[in-house]
Amino acid sequence: MTTTIRDTLIICLIALAWLSGSVMAQSPADLPRACDLENHPQQRRFYQRGDAPDDLSDDDLWRISTMIEQGIDPALVANGLARLAESPTRLSLILMRNGHIVYEQYYNGSHVVDSNNIASVSKSVLSALVGIAFDQGAFTTVDDRVADYLPDYFAEADDPRLLGLRLRDLLTMTHGLAWKENESERFLNRSRDWVADILSLPISNEPGTLFHYSTGASHVMSAVLTEATGMSACEFSHRYLFEPLGIEAEFWGVDPMGYFTGGHSLSMTAREMARFGQLFLQEGRWQGEQVIPGWWVVASTSPQVDIGNNYAGYGYYWWLNHIAAYDMFSALGAAGQILHVIPELELVLVTTHSFAGNPRDYAEEAESYQFLWNDLIPAIDGP
Repeated sequence: MTTTIRDTLIICLIALAWLSGSVMAQSPADLPRACDLENHPQQRRFYQRGDAPDDLSDDDLWRISTMIEQGIDPALVANGLARLAESPTRLSLILMRNGHIVYEQYYNGSHVVDSNNIASVSKSVLSALVGIAFDQGAFTTVDDRVADYLPDYFAEADDPRLLGLRLRDLLTMTHGLAWKENESERFLNRSRDWVADILSLPISNEPGTLFHYSTGASHVMSAVLTEATGMSACEFSHRYLFEPLGIEAEFWGVDPMGYFTGGHSLSMTAREMARFGQLFLQEGRWQGEQVIPGWWVVASTSPQVDIGNNYAGYGYYWWLNHIAAYDMFSALGAAGQILHVIPELELVLVTTHSFAGNPRDYAEEAESYQFLWNDLIPAIDGP
C-alpha cells in the first residue's frame, strides 16, 4: 500500500470516527428522557403533566445553614411559617439567604425528590435560554423580526403589523395578538400546528404597545429559539443551562410539530427552582461560570413595559415588584408555583402547590407577598 493511499485511509477513518462521535453526542440517549419526542404521548394537549421523582442527588450542590447564622430571627417568622403550612395544597417551601438554604419544608405528602409542573415559571426559564442564545450569536438584537426565524409561518402573511413582530414583542407580552388566556388554549387542543394557529390570531393592537399576557406568544418564542439554535428548547436548556446547575427536567410538554412548550408544562423540583432563582440573583454566575450573560439578567429583570395593576413592570418573562423598601423580581405560575428573588437582601423564596383541587391561584401569590412583607423582611437583620 502506498503512503498516499494509507494516509488517505487514515484521514477517512479519523473523519468517520469524528462524525460518529458527533452523532452520538447529539443522540437522544445522551439527553434526558424529557427531551426524547418518542416518550411523549401522540395526543399532545396544550397543558400537559408528567411529574416524576427526580433521581438526581443534589445534596452536594447546597450549602445548608440556619436562619440565625444568616441574619434572620426565627421567632419573628414562626407565625408566618405556621400560616403557610395550613394550606391544603402547598407542596414545598424553601427560603435561601446569602446562598444558603435556611428553611426547607415539604407538605401534604410531598418530598424533596418530587418534581412539579412549574406552569408559567417556565417562561422565566425560557428567558434565560434566550439570553444564552444571544451570547452564542443565535440572535442579533431583541428587535430582530420573528419572521426572519420562522419564514414558513409568515410566507402568506400580508398584515405589516404581523410581519413587523419582533422578539422584544414576544418577550414583553406586547405581541398584539388577540389571545385570550385560559380560553385560546382550548382551540389549540384540536390544532395540528400550534405556532401557525397562534400567529393566525387577529392583531388586536400594534405590536410593541400594550401588555397582553399570552402563553401562546411564549410558545412562539420557543419555536424561534429552536430554529435559531438548531436545537429544541429542551436540548438547548439541558446542555447550556440545566447541566451547569445540576438540573434535570423530568418532563417538558411538546406540541404536535415537536416544539417544546415555551411557557408552561415544565417539571422541576423545588430545589431546582431555588437554584435557578439563585442563578439570577448572582447575575447569571454559577460556581465561577457565567451561565447566562450578566447584561441579559439585568435587562430581563428590569422594567421593559408598564403593566399597571400592582406590579412595578414586566421584564423579559419576569414580573417586577417593590416590597417594603426593596426591588423584587418573580417567576409566577398557575396554582401557586412561585419564585421570588430580592437581590438586595440576598433572598430567594420558592413555594409550589398542587394543581388538584386548587382554585386559589392568586390567593397563594398574595399569601407569599404577605409572608415576605409582614414576617420575613422584618425578621432580617439588615441587608
